[in-house]
Amino acid sequence: MSAAGSFCPDWVSAPGESIRDALAFRNLSIEDFGAQIGLSMHDTGQLLTGDIEIDASMADVLSITLGASRQFWLSRECFYRERLGNGGRGANTDFSGFKSSLPIKDMKAFGWLAEFQGRSDDDAVRAFFEDTPGAWMATGPALVEQVRFRTSFAHKTNPAAVAAWLRQGVRLARQLDCARWNPQELVDALNSIRVLTRLKKPSEFFPRLVEIGRQCGVAFVFARTPTGCRASGATHFDTADKAIVQLSFRHRSDDHFWFTVFHEIGHLLLHPNSPLFVEGQDYEMTEEESEANDFASSILIPTEFESELASVERRDYRAMMRLARRMQISPGILVGQMQHRGHLQPGQMNFLKERYDWNAIEGVTP
Repeated sequence: MSAAGSFCPDWVSAPGESIRDALAFRNLSIEDFGAQIGLSMHDTGQLLTGDIEIDASMADVLSITLGASRQFWLSRECFYRERLGNGGRGANTDFSGFKSSLPIKDMKAFGWLAEFQGRSDDDAVRAFFEDTPGAWMATGPALVEQVRFRTSFAHKTNPAAVAAWLRQGVRLARQLDCARWNPQELVDALNSIRVLTRLKKPSEFFPRLVEIGRQCGVAFVFARTPTGCRASGATHFDTADKAIVQLSFRHRSDDHFWFTVFHEIGHLLLHPNSPLFVEGQDYEMTEEESEANDFASSILIPTEFESELASVERRDYRAMMRLARRMQISPGILVGQMQHRGHLQPGQMNFLKERYDWNAIEGVTP
């Protein structure tokens, strides 16, 4: 397990940062990448630093070599140039077009725009995304493109809705006073978090999870997903000193919720140099996602118990409950992990899973 160092993402950093992300996803070296796209090492370095602009031809090459769409790479370039004040193609980005892609109805219903009451919808949306006047592009459209890059382009996902959900996570995280981000503190707290899985009610476990996170420099926040966002969780950073683990309770069952918690923690500890991970049905299964899955599984089901999963009486729910108690996890998590491993059929023993309702969740979370 590698410890995460300081990291401060910039959504409008040079497109080379996205290229580096893509290279890491594909385990491709910079040298091999340069050879594949026909650039010298010097020119490849300039592409990564932003000294060489991504034109239509280069966008096609990047799309073929690294994935994502031609439009993604062109948009990534234009947002960066616009931020630099170089008159890039993003200078005339249409705010109304961006706003029309947002789930405004749900944003209002969930109370995300409540503090801007009395303003026009345009002003409220700008204020929601802005840290400083005029900065909506950096945390709006640019974030949409980051999300688009990491999705599998399933038609049910709206990247703008995901971007709005992530932005709400940042706004919630800023309400939490956290210690400085400390990965070793998080490692040391893993067992304390794991024990919380035995608690049945969000009112019992979520405040404790938040408090443990605060001591490690991690803001655990809940935000319900709006229409068009199918995320179960996300890991991102607001500053170098504060990590965010954002949870949606999308499936409203204890096995899904706690697996997501430890999956996101796995990203923080294993993949410290990536600015954003979003989990859900419509997101690419990369090597990093597989590693985070393995991390979560290993925390929930320690190696010494693996053999017992295969031998426990599958029709005896009391035996399941006894084993879960010995493992210090909830019976629902044990059932979910056994289903995942093929020891139980999907749906078998599901009555042992805890189910959460929205009133219970929303009543106790920040």
